[in-house]
Amino acid sequence: MDGPGRGCGARRGLRTLEPLPTRFRGRESMRLPPCLALWACLVIAQGCRTHPTAPPEATPTGPTATARPLALATPEAIEFEFGRPKATACNCFSPNPSATDGWVCATPHFGAYLLALTWAPNFCPGHPDKGQCEQLDGSFAATHLTIHGLWPQFNDAEAQQQKCEYPAFCGGLCECRSSAAPARCFPDPATIPEDMGKYGPGYVTDNFFLANHEWPKHGSCTGMDSRTYFTSSIEALKSLPGEEGTPAVLRDNIGKGVALEELISAFDARGSIAFRCDERCNLAEVGACFGVGAQGKPTTRIPCPQNVMTSSTNSCVGDPQRPRCPTVKIQAVGPGGGGGGGPGPTCGQPGQGPACTSDDTCRTQGFVRCAKSGCCTTVPKP
Repeated sequence: MDGPGRGCGARRGLRTLEPLPTRFRGRESMRLPPCLALWACLVIAQGCRTHPTAPPEATPTGPTATARPLALATPEAIEFEFGRPKATACNCFSPNPSATDGWVCATPHFGAYLLALTWAPNFCPGHPDKGQCEQLDGSFAATHLTIHGLWPQFNDAEAQQQKCEYPAFCGGLCECRSSAAPARCFPDPATIPEDMGKYGPGYVTDNFFLANHEWPKHGSCTGMDSRTYFTSSIEALKSLPGEEGTPAVLRDNIGKGVALEELISAFDARGSIAFRCDERCNLAEVGACFGVGAQGKPTTRIPCPQNVMTSSTNSCVGDPQRPRCPTVKIQAVGPGGGGGGGPGPTCGQPGQGPACTSDDTCRTQGFVRCAKSGCCTTVPKP
């Protein structure tokens, strides 16, 4: 019991209540403290409105996870369209560290991450009917790099030991490569951050198609859960120089050409950035290398392994002594916002299906349909 001047009413500057008349007093232990008496009076004065407040309505959950329609396309076609160009993967790492037989390798240790970032004005002319390209004009992706994927990458010593450049489909997820991939292969859309729609629009369009590809193939090898994996991808992007991961030299030269050396300098870390160009020296993708933290999250930028710098991921450069693209063109959004139709110059290359004139042409090759780009795609119509 609070002593004089120490009750809750006194502490709050309220007048202490007078004791109850004798006829209302019971045992001393039954006396109401001044603060409770005050509360009782207030309840009566307010008409005994002591009913609990109605619980808030349940927050709507995100859309139900849905598997990509693999049955409509072959795994080989999906890998050709969305996989990494000209890189060898060591697939199907086992959750059992001692397993080394057959195609099941030991749980991987990798020394780097490669964050692959897309320049959408280059990507979308060949993919005008993909959801992320339909409203490209005026969007964030029209003037900024966006996320393709965060990829575990072996350093050169690890690659030599493993005889491949990166791990894929870890933790027993080999079945995720099949046309009958179970639902557990795909991340719950509720784990995809809301702002991924801005920084990686391919993850939330076309029925979460890119998320459904990147998570089982690459995210499963990181040791992170899907939510942390997606969040870490965004954080890595935003750690790069410039406005939300895009240096001014890119944004200020859209529709123009930029000296390769100027591009390299803009990212302020020579050796940790790779630039992929198409055959016309248009910028297609930027790759940034990061270290690996104790919890599997990317840390700060590090020099890229040579197996990255000498691959097609760095095709703008090729031979550093005689760069293939001394000047790199930074494309602007094409007419119509997503590029024109008709067969694109990159049909038949990784990242784009073969040229086509009808859906039947594509289906016989394991794809789903002939896109407006004139190239086959594995992405069904929404």
